[in-house]
Order: sequence, then structure tokens, then C-alpha cells
Amino acid sequence: MTIKANVDFSDALQGLDLLTDVRHQLARSMAVAGGKVLRDEAKARAPVGEGSKRPGQLRDAIYLAYRDKASTDKAEVYAVSWNSKAAPHGHLVEFGHWQTHARYKGKDGEWYTGAPLATPKWVPADPFLRPALDAARERAKVAMVERGRARLPELLAGKGGDDEL
Repeated sequence: MTIKANVDFSDALQGLDLLTDVRHQLARSMAVAGGKVLRDEAKARAPVGEGSKRPGQLRDAIYLAYRDKASTDKAEVYAVSWNSKAAPHGHLVEFGHWQTHARYKGKDGEWYTGAPLATPKWVPADPFLRPALDAARERAKVAMVERGRARLPELLAGKGGDDEL
């Protein structure tokens, strides 16, 4: 005896497609929530340079951004960093550097490079990104879980859309 049945799986397949979309939107929402915590902690820790012409230049250049090229179907990647055009000195502050030339402040308030130093001088790091990660890692995790708990019912109810940075 043979039994033949035609079964329509289109609704089930459509539901699986919805879950794939929900998974990515949920991951992005959660990553943004955690990233904001890390970004804000890095901004709070960034040196402001009180004597400079543009105090807070590095702090104001710190951002959170989605990394499309690094993201995959299994991972949504965001970065907390600084805009190197707005604050080209960020890496010198974060990692330290060898100063090879004298620096002096002109009458116009700008910094200038002078003559080479007889002996290069090590300028120690004043890190802000790594300490921000160390200090805020747990708070970021909590923010991600809280956002996930709030966002999942919204997504399942069809209220999609991206979270704002």
C-alpha cells in the first residue's frame, strides 16, 4: 500500500526566513547596545589635552560603526575607534611613541615641530580604548542582554527597523 500526500511547506519556509531576518536584526540591536556602552566609556577615558588649541579633539573623534566587510552571515561586527582624520594623534596617545623632534607652541597657539632631539624621548602611552573595554565589558554584556530581551518580542511582532547609533 502506498500513500501519497501533497504537503505545502511554504508557510514553514517563510517562517524560517523570518527567523533568519530576526536573528540578524536582533544581533545588530544587541551589538549596538553594547557598543554604545564601550564607546561612551572610551570617550570618558580619552585624554582631553587642556592646553591644546582643540581640547577634546580625540574624545570627540571616538565613534561606534558597523563593519559591513567584516560582518558575515554568522557574525555582526561593530568597531569602537577614533576618526584618524579628525584626531591623527590617537594612536600615539593609545600606544605611546618615540619623540624625535622638539615641539613648541607658536604665538598662534598651534604646535610646531622643531629641531631633531639629540636623544629621542619615549612618550608613554595614555591608553583609553583598552582600559574602556576592561572597565565596561560586563556593563556592555548586561546592556546587550537587556536590549535583546526588549527587542526580540518587537521583531517577532514584525516591528523591524534598525537601531540608531
